[in-house]
Amino acid sequence: MIDLTLIIETWECVKPSVNVKERDEVCANLVRVFDDQGMVDYDEVSINDCDKHLRQAIEEYFEVEDHEEDEEDWD
Repeated sequence: MIDLTLIIETWECVKPSVNVKERDEVCANLVRVFDDQGMVDYDEVSINDCDKHLRQAIEEYFEVEDHEEDEEDWD
């Protein structure tokens, strides 16, 4: 499994150059490109190192379900 270190470091380098309103879209594109190249995979542990923009892009791309919603189903 490939961890998220490279994509996190890449995003941290380019983030200051990206307009705040465009960060969600840029992160989504970054995740897609990294996945197309086989360089990223969802990692529940490393996801905690991502900022909100990158975390959202990764979770949406890999269709990660919210764990809180799963817990509510068991009540």
